Amino acid sequence: MNPFKFGNVVTGEYFTNRKKEIKEIISEINAGQHIVLMSPRRYGKTSLVNEAMKASRMKWFRINMELISDEVDLANYYVRDALSLSKFEKMKHYLKNLKIQPYIQIQPETNEISVSFNAERKNVSTLLSDTLQLPEIIARNIKRRVVIIFDEFQEVRRISSMLERQMRGIFQYHQSITYIFIGSQESMIREIFQNKKNPFYKFGRHITLHKIPEPEFSDFIIKRFSSQKIDAHKIVADILKFTDYHPYYTQQLCHEIYILNQDKILTKDIIRKAIDQIITEHHADYSRWWSSLTNTERKVIIGISCGDYQPTSQEFIRKYGIKSASTSGSVVSKLITLGTLVKDDGEKIKIEDPFWKEWILKNRQLKS
Repeated sequence: MNPFKFGNVVTGEYFTNRKKEIKEIISEINAGQHIVLMSPRRYGKTSLVNEAMKASRMKWFRINMELISDEVDLANYYVRDALSLSKFEKMKHYLKNLKIQPYIQIQPETNEISVSFNAERKNVSTLLSDTLQLPEIIARNIKRRVVIIFDEFQEVRRISSMLERQMRGIFQYHQSITYIFIGSQESMIREIFQNKKNPFYKFGRHITLHKIPEPEFSDFIIKRFSSQKIDAHKIVADILKFTDYHPYYTQQLCHEIYILNQDKILTKDIIRKAIDQIITEHHADYSRWWSSLTNTERKVIIGISCGDYQPTSQEFIRKYGIKSASTSGSVVSKLITLGTLVKDDGEKIKIEDPFWKEWILKNRQLKS
């Protein structure tokens, strides 16, 4: 069995140990403190919160805001998940207090329910008010603190321009709910929670999820390979150098190394083989990403791929034929918002996906 997993929420032995962060989150939710958790995409925020919730033994549910289409869709998911907090036989009691009644489907074998509202546009505000209040009502009745997690919360502004204000207006009075807001677009999350003009200003404590420290990550990799009687001591430093300690890409590379490995002691040449295999498998995706870029965006990406980390410098602009520093800066800001580029702790601009960077260099016949 492959000792590494990526692509989905990971748990248990596959979860890279973040004991400090888990302890911190549990401490905050036990105190009833709302949390704003930020980091670049695929740092393991959702997996971390899931592990913390399991350890806390609290009642909770998670809404992935990326999957929500509009306010009515949010109400559908919100009511369904809120009802799961209580005993099945209490469902009718809670539903009768909703001013707009949903259509309910129940799976008899599992008692799983689906909720569907058919609200007119003029009734959406009332619908949201009722549904956003429901978890607090249930939490008070069951006399338990409940945690509600909003994943990719920056999507709130895409769903509706008024939703942010309505949520804050309701959430601020809740005494039995702790809210966790997860976000991967750091600039937008900071705008939502740190701009005095916005409804969620200073609503929760900010926690930034950083890269896993080298000793902890090395130990995790070595132990996971050791579980399959494979010695990774000789290559662990090179794995982390390539992935720059990124949790997702480290798991992805180790997963591929395990598939390709035929020896009990790993050597450095297998890292190159695994990288080549991954960029071959994802050629269509990487090609599509490249094709979606404008000419100026491509120039910036090429420069950063070659190790030139200051895209607004005069040297960078001259070398790669970009019109001006402001043009390059605008491109960088756009690509950071999209998650294509990231800033490391030293404020250097880098390509988020190291395998895409390798694909670019390979196809341009350049060395990394």
